[in-house]
Amino acid sequence: MPPLEEILREKDNDYSRLARVFKIKTKLDIVKDGYNKKIPLNKSCSIIIPFYRNSSHFLKETLISLWHQDLSTDFKKNKVEIIIINDGSPINPKRLIEKTKKFYPVVYLRLKRNYGRAGAAATNLGLSYAKNEIIIFLNDDIVVPKDFVASHLLRHQFLNKCIIVGFRHNITLREFYSKLNKNKQYIKTLPSYKEDFRYKKFIPNEWKNTFKNLPSSHFNRTCYLLNESNYFKNFGKGKIIGVWDLPFMFLACNASVPRKYVIEVGGFDLRFKGWGCEDTHLGAKLIARGLYLIPNLHATVYHLIEEKTFEKEKRKKYIQFKRNFYLYQKLKNENLFLFSESEWREKMKKYFKSKFKLEFLSN
Repeated sequence: MPPLEEILREKDNDYSRLARVFKIKTKLDIVKDGYNKKIPLNKSCSIIIPFYRNSSHFLKETLISLWHQDLSTDFKKNKVEIIIINDGSPINPKRLIEKTKKFYPVVYLRLKRNYGRAGAAATNLGLSYAKNEIIIFLNDDIVVPKDFVASHLLRHQFLNKCIIVGFRHNITLREFYSKLNKNKQYIKTLPSYKEDFRYKKFIPNEWKNTFKNLPSSHFNRTCYLLNESNYFKNFGKGKIIGVWDLPFMFLACNASVPRKYVIEVGGFDLRFKGWGCEDTHLGAKLIARGLYLIPNLHATVYHLIEEKTFEKEKRKKYIQFKRNFYLYQKLKNENLFLFSESEWREKMKKYFKSKFKLEFLSN
């Protein structure tokens, strides 16, 4: 196939027809509404969660929110699986996994060390064990509302070639606990999509050092990406708003895609090391493959953050992002290659040989 960038310049993201189909089938707005309980779900999903932290506090909240999903026991046991990948963390989450197995089938995979922290390798490993139709990408610091899984799956039930992206609301663990009910069993105050950078973000002049090819008019301004792109419909064909193109709207902490397409485009590229752009590149490949990227405001999650982020850590992430951003620009010049499932699995088998251990495998 042609180079990735060439395909992206020709591919639009006008999903209006898909939105009309979804409205007719469900009576719901594809962007703003959630889930209609009157419609039985039939799509299955694999929820992939990599983690690397030295503490299980965030992962615990992620899994608790999944325990309390508004799905039947039968659906949880037969249509959902949770795949947890230890990406070099020293903690042993066995008790959390055993509790999670009361609700869902669970696969636990442990890498022998961290292979890049951003999670590309860990997520690919999880993907290689996924069996279900839809992949839901989560991180170990994401807490989801009770209809999160249903909101994602309902869209895939009526639409084929689509990427559903949710939004995130940054919050400390201390602040998050104030959003729960008295028994800390479910979220009382829902997260707001307006806290996400894709709703509103100021672009400082300092960013010129990274995005060197953009004119000065793109900086020192506030971007309203949802509004300026008509909810991403006008964000195709290589268009740049602020410093972002459409693939940057794909964040693998809250997104869902049919498994067959993720595998077909090769999953995450393992040349990315450190933080940033590995999910942007996957988003670019999926869009080039013909998928439409559709936002769902209702699928907004809490993103747990540390109380303090030290300046040294911020600097490290900036350096990693800058390096990965230049790699992303380079990789867009490569031809899009499509794998058969057997080809991709063989490639992953070779890469992960002797790199991981399989534990707590549910039947």
